[in-house]
Amino acid sequence: MSTGSFRKIIFLSLSIFTVIQSTCFAAVSAKKSVREANKLYQRGKIDEASQRYNDASVSLPDSDIVNFNIGATLYKKEDYQKATDAFTKALTSDNKKIEADALYNLGNCKYKLGKLKENTDLSATVGLLRESLDYYKRAVELDQKNTDARFNHEFVERELKVLLDKLKSQGSSEDKQKNQQEKQQEQQKQANGTTGKEQAKDEKEKEQSTQAQEQEKQQQEKEKEGQAASQQEEKKEAQATKEGAQQEEQGRELSEEGAHAILERYGQEETTPNYEDRRTGAYDREVSKDW
Repeated sequence: MSTGSFRKIIFLSLSIFTVIQSTCFAAVSAKKSVREANKLYQRGKIDEASQRYNDASVSLPDSDIVNFNIGATLYKKEDYQKATDAFTKALTSDNKKIEADALYNLGNCKYKLGKLKENTDLSATVGLLRESLDYYKRAVELDQKNTDARFNHEFVERELKVLLDKLKSQGSSEDKQKNQQEKQQEQQKQANGTTGKEQAKDEKEKEQSTQAQEQEKQQQEKEKEGQAASQQEEKKEAQATKEGAQQEEQGRELSEEGAHAILERYGQEETTPNYEDRRTGAYDREVSKDW
């Protein structure tokens, strides 16, 4: 074996040893953080415990114990959505006890999340409670002695039935209200249609009345003008008669030129017309062991 090859083997061995040593140190440090965090958790110092668990998670991000304990602190802080994420990661555990407890706590988280939505989104609450029942059922299948999971399953089942009845009643009420609104809209539409027809009829009658009045006015104007013309003609005829009589009295005859002038005067006088509890999850499963 050459010197170069021997040195390469030694270097590789040292590198592997360094990696193993570093990994072991990280694991020891993580375990120490978990032990400290567990003590803080038991003393009720949840925020400090959460910080220690998160420190451990940096070195051991896939640890079932670390993820379970992070979930426990988040549950205590009522951050149920993040707690759900942490407990879900803990389900990869080979330890059936940890897996069963994680399932139990997931059931509790889903129940809590559902209750938060009860007054604003009843359908979402029903869905979350159904998820909760599924987790409790799985927890009991893994751990037949898990009486808390059994009790919570029965409790949530009864509450879910009440909520389903309420949702059904609410749906019936909403359907009834919707039908009532549609009926009112149809009646309003019909009323508007009738009103529109009446308005159109009134407008047409008004227009006809206006036209009749205008025609009557025009007729009156014509009659008035005719009367005036007739009176004027009578007046002219009387005047002509008078003139003729005067001429006749004076012994003179009406000249042809005078007669023509009178006829022209008659022709020029033309007329112009105008026209818009009991709370489920009696307790969350406590933090897991130290190792």
